[in-house]
Amino acid sequence: MERTGKIQTIKGLIENCDLGITHMHEHIFINYLDYFQKPTENELKHYCCMGGGHEHKTVDDLANEKISLENVYWVNYNYNKNLHNLELNEMDVALKELEMYKRNGGKTIVEVTTGGIGRDPKRCLEVSEKTGLNIVMGAGYYLDKSIKKYVENKTEKEMEDEIVKQCLEGFEGTNIKAGIIGEVGCSYPLAETEKKSLRASARAQARTGLAITVHPGRAQRAPLEILQILKDEGADLSRVVIGHIDRTIHDVKILLETAATGCVLEFDLFGMEISNYPFGGEVEMCSDNQRIEWIYELIKAGYGKNVVISHDIYTKHRLSSFGGHGYHHILFNIIPRMKKYGYSEQDINNILIETPKRLLTIK
Repeated sequence: MERTGKIQTIKGLIENCDLGITHMHEHIFINYLDYFQKPTENELKHYCCMGGGHEHKTVDDLANEKISLENVYWVNYNYNKNLHNLELNEMDVALKELEMYKRNGGKTIVEVTTGGIGRDPKRCLEVSEKTGLNIVMGAGYYLDKSIKKYVENKTEKEMEDEIVKQCLEGFEGTNIKAGIIGEVGCSYPLAETEKKSLRASARAQARTGLAITVHPGRAQRAPLEILQILKDEGADLSRVVIGHIDRTIHDVKILLETAATGCVLEFDLFGMEISNYPFGGEVEMCSDNQRIEWIYELIKAGYGKNVVISHDIYTKHRLSSFGGHGYHHILFNIIPRMKKYGYSEQDINNILIETPKRLLTIK
């Protein structure tokens, strides 16, 4: 079947008119244990002050106990310090959470779990079959910390060929194919493995006709450095998504400068409103209201078709089942707020449907 003009989901090619409302950056199954940080004795002391039997707990208890009403606040505040929280691995939970997304109008999820953090095409296919949702999976490699042991001895051409294979033939012995390249993991400053991954991804884009989605390092000008590397390798920047903008750039002037390259800016941390951001770089985490304000500034500046949104759920504490907001938060809570703020129906349609459709349609 001719691929051009269609969209590659894990169940096969679909017409782009069947995409519908799309969240461009989510995780259904993921293993984020490489980024676990052990709780400190001081944190244990604070936790034990809450009483209720907590005074007998140890640091290992904090790290290993499952999320409950007793510890959910502590996990929310220290979400990278609880091992149970750092894996999405339960099929029944995934089905329940995504059914809520579907009931609120969602039709497609772009699942960007890449190499090194537990990508699971077979289980995602099962989710797609049971929910009826379109799922588009990502090819390629994550951050240096997760992939170095796999790729430091690979050539860029070998990495490029592996990405192309995942897109045109399938993942790891399956015929489940990727429909986007990424999230391509980037630290700040960039590691050598990550530079190789970016260049390989740019060349794979030319061979597959797919868009690229990037996890940038936590510095306000990091996206511009990444975009230059991709451009130098011949990437089509109009089909490059820079993710996590809402924890990367808080200066509207730099937002506009980045948008002027032609790339798509992805505000993909809706629902994450925390003051204690463990991975903070030059900026910390913003609120949903700030996200709404910054996107509106981009729309007013003429970049309304250069924006997509999502939640980037990769931990249990952000799922409804564990006291969080869930995959339906944008549709149930944020879209009404956007309308109240002054977004037009066309603005919202561009963000949720039209720009995802353009990006995911194979060229």
